[in-house]
Amino acid sequence: MKYPSSKMFVWSAVGLIFLVIFSCVQTKEKQWKPNTDWGHWILGQRSDPAFLEKNHMTVTFGSGAPNFDSVTREKFDSLMNEAKKFNKEYHDKGYIVLRYLSTSLNGDSKTNKDTPQKDQIHLLKFYNENWDQFADYIGPKPAEDPTTWIMVRPDGTFPYYRYAPYGKQPDEGFEAWGVPVNPFYVRMMEGKMRAQAETGIDGSYIDWTHIASETSYDKYSKQGFIEYLQKNLPPEIGNKKYGVADYAGIELPEKRGDKFWMEWITYRGHEVAEFHKHMRATARKYNPHFMISGNVFGGFGYGPIAYDAAGNMEMLAADGYDDFIYSEMQEYLDSAPRRNEQGVKITNSPAIKFLAGVSHGKPAIIYATEITPPIFPDPTEKCLSAMAQINIAEAVANHAIFREKRETPPGATEMYTFLASQRENMTGAHLDANVAVLASLNQYLADEQSFAFSASRILADKGINHVMIVENDLLKGDLKRFDLIYLANLPLLSKEKQKALLDFAAQGGTLVLLGQCGVKDQYNLPNDQILLAKDLGAGVYPAEKTEKTVGSGRIIYLPLTIPASKFLIPSKTGENATTFGPSMADVFADIPEGYTRNRIDPGLRAYLENAAEEIMTALDGRLTRITEGTPYLEMTEMLNRQKDLMLVHLVNYDVQIDGTVTPAEHVKLEILVPDGKNVKNVSYSGNLAPVQPVPFEQTDRIIRIEAPKVQVYGMAVVEF
Repeated sequence: MKYPSSKMFVWSAVGLIFLVIFSCVQTKEKQWKPNTDWGHWILGQRSDPAFLEKNHMTVTFGSGAPNFDSVTREKFDSLMNEAKKFNKEYHDKGYIVLRYLSTSLNGDSKTNKDTPQKDQIHLLKFYNENWDQFADYIGPKPAEDPTTWIMVRPDGTFPYYRYAPYGKQPDEGFEAWGVPVNPFYVRMMEGKMRAQAETGIDGSYIDWTHIASETSYDKYSKQGFIEYLQKNLPPEIGNKKYGVADYAGIELPEKRGDKFWMEWITYRGHEVAEFHKHMRATARKYNPHFMISGNVFGGFGYGPIAYDAAGNMEMLAADGYDDFIYSEMQEYLDSAPRRNEQGVKITNSPAIKFLAGVSHGKPAIIYATEITPPIFPDPTEKCLSAMAQINIAEAVANHAIFREKRETPPGATEMYTFLASQRENMTGAHLDANVAVLASLNQYLADEQSFAFSASRILADKGINHVMIVENDLLKGDLKRFDLIYLANLPLLSKEKQKALLDFAAQGGTLVLLGQCGVKDQYNLPNDQILLAKDLGAGVYPAEKTEKTVGSGRIIYLPLTIPASKFLIPSKTGENATTFGPSMADVFADIPEGYTRNRIDPGLRAYLENAAEEIMTALDGRLTRITEGTPYLEMTEMLNRQKDLMLVHLVNYDVQIDGTVTPAEHVKLEILVPDGKNVKNVSYSGNLAPVQPVPFEQTDRIIRIEAPKVQVYGMAVVEF
């Protein structure tokens, strides 16, 4: 028997090691999976390694697929290879790469004053001349050309949008929108999603998620709506509500007050959410970890968050739909977080808390005010740094990620450096509180007044830590983590969900009901039995404040009178108005104009202030809150069960446009710790320096600390 020489053995061993290493690398490449935990994400828009490394960023924008209608097939294949190489390079460096994807149909009219025509969309030329080059992606050419894919109004015209840089006139370009249930449009988008996924990017945020105004009046949308009604509106309900049990021949509603209006605008959200779900499934055939996000609004000039802005949020954020949230939360300076010239605290935290609540901890990216000229004329570095810090601080404190839109100023770099130092503690952390505000978009879709967002603003102003939950949370059986659930006027609530709230109270929780909640069912029909009121007196709500024991818990009912004005917010006009609004101020009170910019009607404010006082009294000190501080300070808390610690965030909004920051000093905090936990250490930083131990006192479940200073952002790390 002949044995190999020692030299041959060495080389064989080296070869084997190389093979193992190579196999591991190959396996690692095949198993690349983006870290989807919020605490890991710091997003930088520029894929410049030096920039990303300097700012400790983990997420950037990769190289996506070119649009079919903008290139030849030869050029497409070449650009796809370049994109794959680029994205692999950034994956190898550990970065998550995302990409923008528009659902719009672009075109050019003759001038920016002309009304766009359907035959001016760019896709029509592609359809006529180059479709077959991409048939492997988008299938054979359909009989109906792209002019039939456009969303249309009842009169056959179509909504469109012209982009213009701030302070400038738009050019002749326009964007129209495709119908999410048109089979030919969907097939085109399937091809786009496949191409995006094949480049190796980790996900796309899909622009124009919302549907402009109501929805589309094309034949596919009408048929889809009829099928939606047949599945979701039982005939007996349709008959009782509208006198119609057979939906096949109905007329589509065109305005508020028409039959089926509530269902029509709810369907709008449904069809977009299902479109996203389908696009996600398509992309995951080629990249099993591909992430989808919509592009929602929720914080600036629109009316309630349920209408033109984010009417489908509760659907988009459901499991199996969007994997992260992309929100154009702000518009220019009008809703940028800060202390404005009149001394008012401008805060987007209610809307961001809603994003966190509805998405249940998925990453939520806040795409916000661009801190550059001409929005900020001749900004100083002091201005840029301070405004960047308050934007980042507000986002992070509410479990979101702020997207920088410029070359990051020094203040942002300092903020990101601090957050990177706490990344291990932040990864796995989620917003936590023993007070929950129940938010329900269904109220607005039924044209009812509801005040979850304004209620959140009042609680934050009083320094009370709280979270938002949504209706679906009531049926998940995890309400025991709260001591108190606050309903700020929710007229619509199914019996099933009312029972879940009563069960919460019976097991020791406190319900605070402001106004007559649950008097209607989920279909906007009167409930024959109001379960929430059954223990308050003869099954109806009393005229005065009433408190009743339910099992080992209680219900506190606070009357609310809706005046003829419906707590309306006077609309602003002129240069100080937002580009889009404030829209629907003549219909709803709970709009961003009120809670973001603190223009809550005085009559409504009195009810909300009283409810906040009742909450503090009911919990008798069992709260995480700021006991002494400044009117510009907000507080939130996160629990990291894996690390057995708590993070307490402080955001100082006393930041002015010129960059002047007035620190909050000697801020006294009371922090409620989880039952059975003893605190072993508290460390704190209020100036982005490394956290340092601070003294604390613990009495039962409450610890008391003093934050010496909060510059713009402060964090306390509470270890158990």
